[in-house]
Amino acid sequence: MGKLQSKYRCRSSVYRAVTREEEPPPTQQVLQYSPAHTDMVNSVAPLNSDLCVSGGGDKAVVVYDWRMGKLQHRFPGHQREVTKVGCQYGSSRLFSASRDLTVLMWDLHGGDQPVQEFCGHDLVVSGLAVSPDGSQLCTGSRDNALCLWDVESGECLLKNAISRNLVRDTVWEAVGQSL
Repeated sequence: MGKLQSKYRCRSSVYRAVTREEEPPPTQQVLQYSPAHTDMVNSVAPLNSDLCVSGGGDKAVVVYDWRMGKLQHRFPGHQREVTKVGCQYGSSRLFSASRDLTVLMWDLHGGDQPVQEFCGHDLVVSGLAVSPDGSQLCTGSRDNALCLWDVESGECLLKNAISRNLVRDTVWEAVGQSL
């Protein structure tokens, strides 16, 4: 093994064509928005072309207008950090999974309380996906289980355990009704 040595650096101007009048590089304006969370952000999902939903370590679900840089709504309902958020694009329903073993459904035009609670996992809920028509929800957990839920009733329609595999994420296939 040799000595640690710094790399020899060459000036980039040596490789550029020299002109008498160099144009200044274009400047880009960087916009800074007010923070939506007080802790780390764990998950982000688009709600529509202007709004996004995020969940984080501060136990809150946030709806943020990213074009205007303004917080639209804050849902503080989980007991532990939010691990995943999801929604049906263009809908007013939001879903959030958490380390408190629950999945909550929120209505953007409702109040600060969850509309529906989905309980059935034994460990951290680490994945969720909403069906294309918004009628069903699939959740996955570190308890090696997938649950299929009816969104309206909150009833677990199917629970399937996958031996020796942690469920880290779920995705609903956009074409058809496949998970």
